[in-house]
Amino acid sequence: MIGISHPLLYRTAKATHSFQSRGSGFVATTLLIALVTLSGCAVPGAPLPPSLDIPKLVGDLKAVRKGETVTLTWTTPSETTDGELIRKPGKMLVQRALASGANSELQFQTISEQPLEPALKDDHSETATAKDSIAELLRSGAADFAIYTILAQGHNGKSFGLPNRSSVPLVATLPPPQNLAVRLAPSGVLVRWDEFAPATKESHLRTQYAYKVMRRLQGANDAVMVKQLDAGNGGTDFLDTGIEWEKSYQYWITPVTLWQASNRKGQVEGDDSAIVSVFAHDSFAPAPPSGLEAVFSAGQNAFIDLTWTANTESDLAGYNVYRHTGSEAPVKINTELIKTPRFPDPGIQPGMKYFYSVTAVDVRGNESGKSAETSEVVPKE
Repeated sequence: MIGISHPLLYRTAKATHSFQSRGSGFVATTLLIALVTLSGCAVPGAPLPPSLDIPKLVGDLKAVRKGETVTLTWTTPSETTDGELIRKPGKMLVQRALASGANSELQFQTISEQPLEPALKDDHSETATAKDSIAELLRSGAADFAIYTILAQGHNGKSFGLPNRSSVPLVATLPPPQNLAVRLAPSGVLVRWDEFAPATKESHLRTQYAYKVMRRLQGANDAVMVKQLDAGNGGTDFLDTGIEWEKSYQYWITPVTLWQASNRKGQVEGDDSAIVSVFAHDSFAPAPPSGLEAVFSAGQNAFIDLTWTANTESDLAGYNVYRHTGSEAPVKINTELIKTPRFPDPGIQPGMKYFYSVTAVDVRGNESGKSAETSEVVPKE
């Protein structure tokens, strides 16, 4: 016989035995009702512990230095360490430590704080920013690096783990270049500025100074670095040949300090110079052609054959040919620009001496001066 340990099943079996006289169908129905009743009696699980309300750590902190200002950016936590949304306001502590050499002991100090707002939905995340002026640190020469971290605290003041760190070197930067000027040249824009040597300080970092020539189209947001030049002493000139004519540009100069430690290296930008603008209008004519020669060619249709050395300007459109006799003024004898450095002149008369010169014309219609003249005599017969 099978033992029945559950009280409800035991009582049901006993009742079934007492009423066997009522029929087997009644017995089966009674057992089914008892089993269904038993299965519906669920035992509740253990209650979940309350959330510790500790925000997740900040793991994407970035520190970027420009001149004497450090800009910090990071994503604010929206969840606690146990996966719950942050329901109560906390705070984010911006902390900084100083390091000199490879084995410095870091002591972080809070330099500012920001509120950590409750998260209203699962995908709630925002980018937070903070700025730190390091002017005093640069002047004192107290360290080689400033190291930053963001400590997220819950409403109860608790925080979790060690957030990531980001550092910037405390090296000197060149002051913004002065007297920046631009002017047009036949092959581009000539940029010039004055430079000054930076103050030096004791450091474990090796440094080198340079300038970035920056350019963008007037009204555009994106800029390009045209050239990076080593810093010298005095004035610096640079010819930008990568422009397009008939467009407006803005230029400025960004000083750069390149630094290197034992196993790390990078660069820090100083403050930008003033911005200057220029409209790149091409009013520069090509160089006058050279090597002009004139040779009479006899035959049924006699002509004087003119040849010269081709110009090398990239924006060359063609050439014009001028002719005169005696003391007359030169007259252009071609109706359209000549594309190749050769021109046959059939409009000649026997016994005449003709003088020729050639000019070059660019795509914007700028015409060069006349080449050196050459002459040829047409035989009388």
